[in-house]
Amino acid sequence: MKMKQKLYTIGLLILFYILPSVLFAQSNSFVIGANGSMFTPIGSLTNRFLSTYGGSVYFGQNVSQNWIWTAKLEYLNFNKENSDKLFITRKITVQDKEQTFKLPLPKLTMDLKIYGLSAQAQYNLFNYSFLSTDLSFGFGIYRWESSRSSYYDTLRADTSGGLIDIAILKVPEIKQQNWSGGLSLGLDVDVKIIDPIWINFGAHYKAIIGELWATLSLDLENISTFQMFDVHIGLKARL
Repeated sequence: MKMKQKLYTIGLLILFYILPSVLFAQSNSFVIGANGSMFTPIGSLTNRFLSTYGGSVYFGQNVSQNWIWTAKLEYLNFNKENSDKLFITRKITVQDKEQTFKLPLPKLTMDLKIYGLSAQAQYNLFNYSFLSTDLSFGFGIYRWESSRSSYYDTLRADTSGGLIDIAILKVPEIKQQNWSGGLSLGLDVDVKIIDPIWINFGAHYKAIIGELWATLSLDLENISTFQMFDVHIGLKARL
């Protein structure tokens, strides 16, 4: 809970900081662009998913010489399970000796879809005629949908005494959906191709304050924050 409160507080501070600049903007300089991203989960999210791809489109305006404010729409879908970490651990006594078995869950499928609308503030660190670097941070609202398949199976292991039943699983499917706040922080580099088109490279840390429920019978722990790295490339126009 303390982590969530801190993230919300930081996000609100970001919004209050950039809001006056947006309201009193005098510049007519605009940017518009689109990016393709690879999202790599970190923290507890790695226990369920592998990296995935997504995309975003954005529109922004210079509000001062060094500041740009943008509104961004984005989408991603974690749909590749991390099978190396999806297993159950059970201790069974076999011939008067306790043994520990780790059994995979090959039939388990999960996904996590995320749709976002965020406000991004970009501070220009340096700017040349053909190269520009910005520090980016922002706060957004995200709609996310999660599903985990049902699992009905009897898991067996081969021991010196033959096959034995380790676990009989009767787990119904689960679906979740909610709205959550989120933060991002990163660095962007723009390289001019031909005026007004620039190619954009960036790497951002993103945290979305969502919660995936635990499923103890499948050894799936609770996840309280979706943390990930966003490495992206795309095109933007400076108008």
